[in-house]
Amino acid sequence: MPQADLRDRIREQAFDRRSPPEAGSLAEEIARLGGAHVLAVIFFGSRKTGARPGAGSAYDFFVVTAAYRAFYANLRRAGALRRPAGIVAMLNALMPPNQVSIRLRDSSGADLHAKCAVVSLGAFLREMTSARRDHFFLGRLFQPAEVLYVADKVIEQKLLDALESAHRLTFSWVRPRLPQPFDVAAYCRALFEVSFAAEIRPEPSERIQTLWQAQKEDLQKTYTLLLEDLAARGSLPPASDGLYTLREPVSRAERLRLIFYFRWSKVRATARWAKYIVTFDDWLEFIVRKAERHTGKPIVLTPRERRMPLIFLWPRFFRFLRHKGKP
Repeated sequence: MPQADLRDRIREQAFDRRSPPEAGSLAEEIARLGGAHVLAVIFFGSRKTGARPGAGSAYDFFVVTAAYRAFYANLRRAGALRRPAGIVAMLNALMPPNQVSIRLRDSSGADLHAKCAVVSLGAFLREMTSARRDHFFLGRLFQPAEVLYVADKVIEQKLLDALESAHRLTFSWVRPRLPQPFDVAAYCRALFEVSFAAEIRPEPSERIQTLWQAQKEDLQKTYTLLLEDLAARGSLPPASDGLYTLREPVSRAERLRLIFYFRWSKVRATARWAKYIVTFDDWLEFIVRKAERHTGKPIVLTPRERRMPLIFLWPRFFRFLRHKGKP
């Protein structure tokens, strides 16, 4: 299958507006607040996929910026950021992305919450290639994402190149987890299983099935094109009755390299949680509400846990991880 088919499919997903109007309004407002330093706003996550978002779920965006310090200074001047711009910018440069919380009201007066993963253009493009430092970006953007704001056509083409690269790279990191033989559905499910294992996440393991079912049609169309293209290039034997096999078996060295990559990704993902305490306004309330949505159980923190969460919340956190998904 010609390369253009996969690229056209990704272009359709990324640039044909299908998102709810609230997401578009939020993206435009984020671009307005950040000014000329905002290069793109990319919509992803449960609100995008429709994977059972709760009424209070935030809208997830990647915000691609030309300059961290100037972007955060604009947010702070507009009252959309309570943290010092210089500190937040420093942390962003240290380990992108930052997560920042932006709350706005739409034209009807409804409260809208944006969870923005802020990243420079250079870091975003790097993280969508084999030179990436961990799995954070690829673990989210192998799924359908929509570009709701882009500064110009040059940036648009760079984003399209990056999203195509993210989809093509899936084959390099999912190979050890593929059954033999496998079809496109098994390929997609393996992508979720591997990506979830690369981070400590508050969602129970059943979340994988929810995400898969919500995006099944879109994912199968996209990854059918990828697998057909890999077969046409000789990386996979041609499909037989819709089933593929690996032309080259997974070597011990490849397996060890990927084990190290995903373990390192988990270390960095965990370190980001500590960073979000500084960058994300009302971080404690956010993670408590998120955990409640995914477990269906109320969580009531003690006064001591609220006053000094970094000291007294750890026992509850580890109990939560141990028992999440259990009745």
